[in-house]
Amino acid sequence: MSASRFSDRNFDDLAHRFRNRIYGGLKGDIRLAVLNRDLAPLLNSESHSLKVVDAGGGQGHFAMDLAQAGHKVYLADISAQMLEHAAAEVEQRQLQKQVTLLHKPLQALPQQAELREADLVICHAVLEWLEQPQLAVRQLRSLLKPGGHLSLTFYNRRALEFRLLQRGSFRQLERNIDGDYWGGHPGSLTPQNPLLEEWVEEWLSEAGFEVSCHSGIRCFHDFMTPSIRDKLPVAAIVQKELEYSQLDPYRQLARYIHFLCKAR
Repeated sequence: MSASRFSDRNFDDLAHRFRNRIYGGLKGDIRLAVLNRDLAPLLNSESHSLKVVDAGGGQGHFAMDLAQAGHKVYLADISAQMLEHAAAEVEQRQLQKQVTLLHKPLQALPQQAELREADLVICHAVLEWLEQPQLAVRQLRSLLKPGGHLSLTFYNRRALEFRLLQRGSFRQLERNIDGDYWGGHPGSLTPQNPLLEEWVEEWLSEAGFEVSCHSGIRCFHDFMTPSIRDKLPVAAIVQKELEYSQLDPYRQLARYIHFLCKAR
């Protein structure tokens, strides 16, 4: 990767859009189905409450379910607006004893003594918004105890490339590649730094991780004709996404990649 020319993204200005655009609807159903399936063997094998750190956890949609299941969750985000939504969710679910909110960027978390020796670190859809994603992977490793796990998702650049090819947007694709910048307009949820799977796998290995589970999230959903997709049962689409989420070449073109990794 060439040197980045952008800063880490703070979503204070878009916090209100996340519930519906990212976590709501069919896209959110697929995301949760894949993550829950991938994490189930780990969560079901533990007889005790886990210490969980959600780095860049936003409004805490995934972490809240872990807290509801009895795990101790530390949810950190750089966005005060996101944490306001998370605080409201904590109050609504009465999870005050299970969830601690921290208004801090990912890079500051290793300095927080209470976060060290975590059993599970979650970092979902964060790396692609950071100026130094490789460094962030090492920082995430420092939060885990030996044998702890990292659940990492990131925006897949191959999916974005394929989408531009589908649309015939060849010039835009070349501009993005040449300029090493992929972000859209200021209000866009297209990340500035989508990542290649092979980059992240190398970073994880160098940081001391072993990948134990590798899945794609939204392998075909985004490529379906909307008028056809809208007529199909949601459950049928989610089930097919699960079936194909760990098969190449489908997962190689998924919008997001999920790696579940064990710290050596």
